[in-house]
Amino acid sequence: MSESCCNTHGAGEHTHDSSSGAAPAGTDRTVRPARPEDAEAIGAIQRAALESHIEAVLNAAQAAESMSDVIAALPDARAFQEHWAQTLTAPAPEGCHTLVAIHGQSVGGFICAIPGEELPEIPDKRPAIPAGTEIVALEVNAHFQRSGHGSRLLNALAETCGAPNLRIWVGAEDEARVRFLQSAGFTPSGLRRQLQMPGAVADEHLWWTSLA
Repeated sequence: MSESCCNTHGAGEHTHDSSSGAAPAGTDRTVRPARPEDAEAIGAIQRAALESHIEAVLNAAQAAESMSDVIAALPDARAFQEHWAQTLTAPAPEGCHTLVAIHGQSVGGFICAIPGEELPEIPDKRPAIPAGTEIVALEVNAHFQRSGHGSRLLNALAETCGAPNLRIWVGAEDEARVRFLQSAGFTPSGLRRQLQMPGAVADEHLWWTSLA
């Protein structure tokens, strides 16, 4: 649970964005703004994704902690779902968006974003990056992966947010996500951070893409 707008590690994202946000992709593949009734599905997807992320971080760090012990200490799925129910019932703060990908009659994934501040110039490497939209969660249900939902969610957010750019922090060990972002036009910003995860410290790099 982190950002106040879209707490991503133990609570939720949010969005009550009724503006556009729909990205038709066939009779059973669409994207729309998240609704309160999506809370259970989003919470379950988020909890499962967090488990997978922690496992990858622990393996990359060769941490001594037991995976089962770390997972057992996490909030249960119900806590995620309750937070989402509260978040999606309240009006979303300005510049915050939560969209869901629909797979048939199910929520197949979601994306959550908050306002992103201007990023300073890195001399001799890149100019300053204007304020934009920061993606704090982009997750797809494991049963519905390789169905194009990640790309549809990104495209819908780009159309909905009206920002000049998108950015997202990615774990150094997450090669699959890096490949996906590269295919979507994202490049490294040159910024990195260390994020304390349960049982280990994750190295993350900020990727971004211009929408101008």
